Amino acid sequence: MSYYVVKAIDNSGRKVVKTLEADDEVQLLSFLDFLGLTPVKVSKRPAFVGKLLSGFHLRRVKRKELIDLFENLHLIAKSGVPIGVAIWDLAEDADNPVIKSMLHDISYRIQSGISISEAMARHESILGSIAVNLVKIGEETGRLDRVFKDISEHYARIEEFVSKAKQAFIYPAFALVSILFAMVFWLVYVMPKLVSLFEGLNVELPTATVMLMKVSEFMQNYWLPMGISLALLMIAFAIARRKSEKFRYITDKIMLKIPVVKAILYNFNYAFFAEYVRLMFNAGVAIHTIMSILENSVGNRVFRRAVSHIKEDIERGQSLGTAVQRTGIFSSLFVRMVKVGEETGALEEQLDYLAQHYYAKLDYITQNIAKIIEPMVIIVVGFFMAVIMISLLVPIYDLISKIGL
Repeated sequence: MSYYVVKAIDNSGRKVVKTLEADDEVQLLSFLDFLGLTPVKVSKRPAFVGKLLSGFHLRRVKRKELIDLFENLHLIAKSGVPIGVAIWDLAEDADNPVIKSMLHDISYRIQSGISISEAMARHESILGSIAVNLVKIGEETGRLDRVFKDISEHYARIEEFVSKAKQAFIYPAFALVSILFAMVFWLVYVMPKLVSLFEGLNVELPTATVMLMKVSEFMQNYWLPMGISLALLMIAFAIARRKSEKFRYITDKIMLKIPVVKAILYNFNYAFFAEYVRLMFNAGVAIHTIMSILENSVGNRVFRRAVSHIKEDIERGQSLGTAVQRTGIFSSLFVRMVKVGEETGALEEQLDYLAQHYYAKLDYITQNIAKIIEPMVIIVVGFFMAVIMISLLVPIYDLISKIGL
């Protein structure tokens, strides 16, 4: 697969510049004709640019846009309109240029004779592996309209959770950042002036004030190296998580032990696991295949390793419930419901119940997270104020005592 920069003229006579992906120049010219573009200049791009472009695309497409896209595809598939033509119409109405370009490519390939899932698989970085695999199954089973609806609802549920989580963290994040800036301002700007005043009046400084003095002096002298070091540390942390699977596993494991964060991550991964398996099981996919696909879709490396172990146990003939239990990471409720579902032949219903249950717990946590974190914020603020009061009031008391004498 190659990437090309194309300067062309459209049907209205306007000059356009596009970056397009094609197997070769013959396919590229065919695609340009499909788009109604007359090429003026074509230049091939290096392969690494394509990878950068894929990452850039991924950042520019919002989950809400994918929700709308799959909801529209559900209506199209249900109405019986030729999907290749309908996707072209969706592309023409799309505001996001990345989605427009993607839909043009999908429409072209469908009308060229390849399947919908194959056309969408080329854009997995944008659509997501879950969507691509479900579409493939929907094609094979003749339930494409239902699959599009399931994908839309799945993304909508995740978007709702992420949105609520962000809103819930606004207050504690603002409070902690405000405290941090207040501490830095006080140590760098206010503290030195007060210390100079006390020293000029020959007031004996207590231990707490002397310690704060040293911290203040250190921050004044080394604030720039500290800032640079912190930035480099954050960059190194991000690179290590991206490059080293072992480091990412360790950090993900640590995150699963942090209060509040732990509850959010566990409940989210439980709900995600249950819903994903339900969707794929409902589509008729074998449980071993489901685990193979799910293994690459789970973000948290601790849960990803657990899914890998579940897949291996299933290969050895274990039931899903037993395999889930053996990981030691799923709750007793989760294990019990899965086992009951397998024994009664109602696994899909049990998984749906689990997904709803854990998403409901997530909803409760995100709505009340400010109340959960508020005591910690109060403790931090109280400690900061106590340090200030001790370091200021004791010297002032000594000064008043000397004046009284």
